[in-house]
Amino acid sequence: MAEYFGVRHFSPACAYYVTEFLDRVKPNILLIEGPSDLDELIKPLCGIDSHMPAAILAYTEEAPVRTVMWPFAEFSPEYRAMLWAVRNGVPVRFCDLPSFCFLAQKDKDRDKADSSDDKPREVSVYERMSQVTGQDNDTFWEYTFEHSQSYDDFIRAAEEYGRSLREFSENDDILREAYMRKRIAEAQSEYGDNIAVITGAFHTYGLKNVPFSDEDKRLTDKLPSVKCKATLMPYSYFRLSSRSGYGAGSKAPASYELLWKNRLKGSLDDTAAEYLSKIAAYQRENGYTASSAEVIEALRLAETLAAMRGGKMPAMSDLRDAAVTCLGHGSFGEISLACADTEIGVKIGSLPEGTVCTSVQEDFIRQLKELKLERYRKASGEELELDLRENLRVKTEKSAFLDLNRSFFLHRLSICGVHFAETQSRVQDNATWAERWKLQWSPETEIEIVEASLNGDTVEQAASFSLNSRLLKAESLSETAGTLSDAFLCGLPDCVKTAASAVQGQAADCSSRPDSGKAIVTLSEIVRFGNIRRLDAEHAKPLMQQLFLRFCLGIAIASVCDKAAAEELVTAISAVNNACLSHDFLDEERFITAVTDLADSDTANPLISGFACAVLMERGKISSEKLSELINRRLSKGTPPGDGALWFEGLSRKNRRSLISRLSVWEKLCEFIAELDEEEFKPVLVCLRRTFSEFSPGEKSDIAENIGEVLGLSKEAAAEFMTAEISEEEKQAIDELDDFDFGDI
Repeated sequence: MAEYFGVRHFSPACAYYVTEFLDRVKPNILLIEGPSDLDELIKPLCGIDSHMPAAILAYTEEAPVRTVMWPFAEFSPEYRAMLWAVRNGVPVRFCDLPSFCFLAQKDKDRDKADSSDDKPREVSVYERMSQVTGQDNDTFWEYTFEHSQSYDDFIRAAEEYGRSLREFSENDDILREAYMRKRIAEAQSEYGDNIAVITGAFHTYGLKNVPFSDEDKRLTDKLPSVKCKATLMPYSYFRLSSRSGYGAGSKAPASYELLWKNRLKGSLDDTAAEYLSKIAAYQRENGYTASSAEVIEALRLAETLAAMRGGKMPAMSDLRDAAVTCLGHGSFGEISLACADTEIGVKIGSLPEGTVCTSVQEDFIRQLKELKLERYRKASGEELELDLRENLRVKTEKSAFLDLNRSFFLHRLSICGVHFAETQSRVQDNATWAERWKLQWSPETEIEIVEASLNGDTVEQAASFSLNSRLLKAESLSETAGTLSDAFLCGLPDCVKTAASAVQGQAADCSSRPDSGKAIVTLSEIVRFGNIRRLDAEHAKPLMQQLFLRFCLGIAIASVCDKAAAEELVTAISAVNNACLSHDFLDEERFITAVTDLADSDTANPLISGFACAVLMERGKISSEKLSELINRRLSKGTPPGDGALWFEGLSRKNRRSLISRLSVWEKLCEFIAELDEEEFKPVLVCLRRTFSEFSPGEKSDIAENIGEVLGLSKEAAAEFMTAEISEEEKQAIDELDDFDFGDI
């Protein structure tokens, strides 16, 4: 007759007593709840070099990739049962539905969920049980099971717990249990009745003494399926925690590990003191006060709370309440990080080489080792600064370009959609040889690596495939240029050439000057910094010249546009100006001529004309007389007020210090504003407000002094006006201005 042991996933007590159960039963074969087509992963999962948490991951072979996981911790009863079987030479198998069936059902469940979005949320079985027990389910479990120190009492309570779960819920797992009964019947026919079955307590009640029936056979003869593969992957305590969204997870895996280790040592009573001590230690390490007296007082309070609530020793809820009261001084916020560290933790499992099943995973692990990035494979984020220049102080080429190869690897992962590394701001301004990254591993990283395996056998191949796919989908020159930039950052010369050819093909038909500007910026970066990334950039120069010529020839027509398009064109002009300053092979005179025509144009958008004037000022390509003429023309009664203000906004985008020093500019601006009537003033006010919001406080103070001088005020009076407190009347006016609806102004 088969023997059954019903468990709660991630229960230290179940993990402890399942070993005693197996020692007593001594089965001929052991069946465990898990994917029945992946029995071959049990042995590597239980290997001496495998460290929990880890998970079995099954995934579909075709995009979009769907995944399903079976995670295990050191204190998982299923994992302890597997270990017992492997160490005792007892055959062990999974008895749940195959992984391909779970994945097929996942699609059906998703469709069902989409069609029932408007249905009210159902009350869970655990909520119903909590209503009966008067305690939340976790606290009830800890009082009743985790603190139990009698095998016989635990077994009886676990059976009753499974029966209660069935009583308080509907069985939606008919197919699963029918299949489990099939696996049990197959094991009995092969090994006799002396078999042991480890499943969730809910299922145990539906399997025990229930024979495999004709109805079960009908249900299991043809299972839904999809093509899939499977692998092992490291897991994390955060992912196990309920906060990560894993339904059958452990709310506090780090604390449960504490329970597990103390149970193994026979010192279960020490768990409460250790929990509170860890909270206090974290607080001290992070600059908070936490005395021994507070820890002792918290322990006494936790024990009192447990006694009042019916427990023999404190549960997690008792410890948390005591910690908040005594160590957090009544505020959970004060100890929230300490609680997260103590209850959830940052532990990540590890698996030996050869246990992973996809080539991209293996390549990822190999490159982590080669690039000396293994220590960054952890749940807590850590910054990494890279110097892409050749290191001349080392002997080997591999060491000389270590940081550059790291950069290539991290950029390739990003292109593959693997969120292991995130770029941060540069180490210093204009340090194009330097990069700063933030590296942080998570189980999702491993899933994304598996997904990338659909695109190639290595990280490099997967990145190349992703970039080439983007090129095929790119609809604009700027999109293609962005792909070219990414190929450059990834250090993929073949992709760079392919993308450059695509840019050249689209450039002939591109009429968008902003798109051309973005492409020129990308090509400029490749030409300027190609030697740092060890890429030949010569082929980019003629392409850049071609785009530059088309930009200069078409900019006048493009400048006749609305405000939104003008903003894009201003950005493009600025970028092309910078490229022109950086590369002597570009026709600078042609660009200056085009910008001069824009500055003098009456048809161009005023924002563009003003910015063109600013570019000429910065380059010293406009005389004082011409500048005065333009200022007088643009800020005059003959110019629509809104256009004048917009022109001044464009002029203010560059050379602010030079602009501030020209008193004539502010004289003309004051005259311009003074001549406006109330209706004309409104659009000008909006524009000037936007313009001066970009100025620094120091620049605003200097402008106030200039305007004060124009109005006949001394610098001291102007400064006093700027630093004086705002009156209530002025505050009210500002508030009214913030709330004012300017409509289409």
